[in-house]
Amino acid sequence: MVVLRYTLVVLVVIMGMARLRIILVLLASPESYMQRDTLTYYVMAKAIVTGLNPYLPLNELAQRFIGSASSMSHPAPSTPTTALLFTPVSLFGFSNSVIIWSIFELILLAAIAYLLTILWNGRRNLTGVVFIFMLLLAWYPVMVDLLFGQLSILLTFLLLTSLLFLRKDRHTLAGGLIGLSVATKIISWPLIIYFALKKDWKAFFSSTLTVIGLNLVALFVIGIGPMTDYYLRVSMQVSAIYHGFLKNFSLWSIGYRLFEGSGSAGKNLISAPPLIDLPGLAPWVSAGLAVTFLVVGLIWSIRSQDIGIAFSILLCVIVAVSPIFWDHYYVIVIISLAILLHHLSKQSFPTWPTIFFLIIAGMLFLFNERIDEVIFFLNGGKDLLEAKGNQITFASSLLEILPTMELIILTILLRGLNIPRNQAKNPEELVYLEE
Repeated sequence: MVVLRYTLVVLVVIMGMARLRIILVLLASPESYMQRDTLTYYVMAKAIVTGLNPYLPLNELAQRFIGSASSMSHPAPSTPTTALLFTPVSLFGFSNSVIIWSIFELILLAAIAYLLTILWNGRRNLTGVVFIFMLLLAWYPVMVDLLFGQLSILLTFLLLTSLLFLRKDRHTLAGGLIGLSVATKIISWPLIIYFALKKDWKAFFSSTLTVIGLNLVALFVIGIGPMTDYYLRVSMQVSAIYHGFLKNFSLWSIGYRLFEGSGSAGKNLISAPPLIDLPGLAPWVSAGLAVTFLVVGLIWSIRSQDIGIAFSILLCVIVAVSPIFWDHYYVIVIISLAILLHHLSKQSFPTWPTIFFLIIAGMLFLFNERIDEVIFFLNGGKDLLEAKGNQITFASSLLEILPTMELIILTILLRGLNIPRNQAKNPEELVYLEE
């Protein structure tokens, strides 16, 4: 076991360093910058600084501020708060802003590794911090977030910090961080509903007022026109583009996959036919699945006696019910995985929950990034697929639902665990099973 443990550590470190090398190599290649989502935040911030509407089409803003058009013709789906947060970074020029944001994300990733050790046993463990940092670097969703300069690492840091504050009964600070996360990326809004249902009024009012306050600041800076444009038009427009995209793992995409087909959101991307061609049914099925999972997740979290478990369930929910859910969103779920593993260890790793955990963790860390390769194989390879117009079979497209199913199973595992009272070392580890 000792040999296996050290072998695992060495493999994780090697993989983490390999991923970091890829990130640094691409960071040293300015030609890759136009493919990063940092471009979106940069041109939005530049628009605000120069008094333009930040929700003009991205290709227009990119042409104006960078001199090269973006491949995206729709407006940015980012919140006004995100655009405001990037205004200081935009003062350094586009290339420098990409480098600054990448360095900031790596610092946040190290902070997440540090906070996870505190979440685990209440104190820091520098060896554990290094291992977790390398493990995170080796994980595909983290690499995607770093490569594209996305926001999932930032969101994970805010959510993890808020959970630690909740455990210390500092609900006002926790609510403020949740409010900042919602204003930055709307997907974490179910946490505010949870605070209201739990009658945690400090956290509820703190998070709500933070969201309102940040949006009022944005309203004052960019004006009512762009604000209403974002909330009433842009978000719906972008969701409509990607609702049936194969790489959108949201529960909202399931109905469209089944009854409308998995459309392509760009040229030369793969698509799949529907199981049954009933496009009018697609939005109803998608909405029904998302709302059902949201309601069940809220009920389970409210009935939980453990704030860590409740929080972890809600993190799975906010990822799964987000209208658009990409690979890098899984970075958020590292909190849920850590909480689940901690509770399993407290119970001396019960057989079946541990087996399911290992399967889910193995899929998340080892298989999901290989789904495309399996799909290509099942459809005769890339060359044959191109000859068929990049359309795969419906059966093979179901592999893209596996990441969503993993989230659902993870949520069930979090709901179903039970730590006997005689094994609990502190109130946070008490039994949380439903009566």
